[in-house]
Amino acid sequence: MLFTSCKKIIEIDTNNAEPQLVIEGVITNQIGDQVIKISKSVSYDDQSIFPAVSGATVSVSDSRGNNYNFTENAAGVYALRMRGIAGVTYTMKAVVEGKTYTAISKMPTAVRLDSIGVVVNTFFNNERKTIAAYVLDPAGEANYYHFNMYVNDLQSDRVYVNNDRLTNGNNLRLQLFYSKNDDDDEGLLTGDKVAVDMHCIDANIFNYWYALSQQSGRGPNQGTTPANPTSNISNGALGYFSAQTNQRLSIVVP
Repeated sequence: MLFTSCKKIIEIDTNNAEPQLVIEGVITNQIGDQVIKISKSVSYDDQSIFPAVSGATVSVSDSRGNNYNFTENAAGVYALRMRGIAGVTYTMKAVVEGKTYTAISKMPTAVRLDSIGVVVNTFFNNERKTIAAYVLDPAGEANYYHFNMYVNDLQSDRVYVNNDRLTNGNNLRLQLFYSKNDDDDEGLLTGDKVAVDMHCIDANIFNYWYALSQQSGRGPNQGTTPANPTSNISNGALGYFSAQTNQRLSIVVP
């Protein structure tokens, strides 16, 4: 009986906030459908299925005097075929349920993603393969980078973001560490197909992604307390509106 133990189940009462509007919009320098998604946030203990918001009026104007009206082509998904231009400032306006939300983002100059490759790192005598992005950072200007990585067509959950505050004008090698979302994680394996998207973003969007990067993929007892990152959208909406340049390179892991 001395070694007998009992377990007490403790239920944590989480305070569920009222749903908030979430806007996720991107204008890129590539011709195609530019998309702005509108949804509502969900409670902490709900499944991550965010209700779409239909019936909004969504438009984008630019600093050259052009106006673009977006059409809802699926529930909560507003799109228009166009192409953004580097150096131009874009203003999004969304009228949702009688309230108006706006955001401004200037599309930066595209910085060249020169190549991607595989780097082998050794941790505790175990070798692990990592993708590296090689970027030709221009001197004399501030640059901000955000990456998405896809392994065998599945997007990595990690947030990859970088700036050139300490490396302005250098040739950069940025490692994009990857781990699978299961218990049999072996990282990247020979034959894996990897695609890397690089986005040149403005300072406000960098701050948004950087805040998320401090909370994602960092393991137990690491990172900051989860919180909503600062949005560049007015009137208390969550999310972001980004005018950005896009590039993609692919590789097969040797």
